[in-house]
This record gives sequence, structure tokens and C-alpha cells, in this order.
Amino acid sequence: MATECEIRPARAEDGAGLLSLIQAHAEFEGGRASISEKQLDALLAASSPPTTILLASGREALLGYAAVTVDYALWRAHRWGHLDCLFVHSHHRGQSIGRLLLDAAARLASRLGADRMEWQTPDWNVRAAAFYA
Repeated sequence: MATECEIRPARAEDGAGLLSLIQAHAEFEGGRASISEKQLDALLAASSPPTTILLASGREALLGYAAVTVDYALWRAHRWGHLDCLFVHSHHRGQSIGRLLLDAAARLASRLGADRMEWQTPDWNVRAAAFYA
């Protein structure tokens, strides 16, 4: 069953739900997120944050998120986007939410002046590698 969702920028009031997604993402990858609620709140309230966070928002909950940064490639003399995170909660995978987030992240990177977007995924995450392929 497909879940209805909206892809939108994260807002200050999304802090607690977003933190839960970030922690679930870190746990999924065998790690631990060290960002605190206070740090995340400050990031979401910043006028020029170091990353832009997009959310997949359902009627009652946040379903996933993507975080995009922009960097500069000296050799190419151009900006490029880095997809730092893309995560969809396990209950909502297989419903094209990841595709919606990836497409929105690519559009965002382009609007920010990037001519390409790059990302990494762990070797063991075969499902993610297949998704990106």
C-alpha cells in the first residue's frame, strides 16, 4: 500500500521527528548518531545552515529524509552536490519515497549551482546500491 507524502524542507518544528529518523538511520548502518536535539534545533533554525534537509512527510509522521551539502571542485572549477544522507523508515520502504527524496535532492543541488551530485553507500547495503543504480 502506497503512503501519501509531501517532500518539503525541514522546519524548526520537525526537530524531534527528524532526530528520531537520524537515530534510526545511524542504527540501521550500525552506528550511533551523536547529534543532540539542541544541535539539531540550532541547525534547523540557522539562517545559513551547512546542510539542507528535505523531509518526506506523511499525514501523521515523518517517513524519511535527505541531507544535501554543496562543495566546490577546484579541478573542475564548479560546485557539486553531496547527498550526505538518504533514509526512509523501514515501515515505508518500497513505496517510491526514496525516489521522491532523491529527485528532490537532485533538483535542490541544481538550484544551488551544482552541476552534479555524488553520494556513498556502504558495500553491505545491497538494496541501497541497487536503488541508486
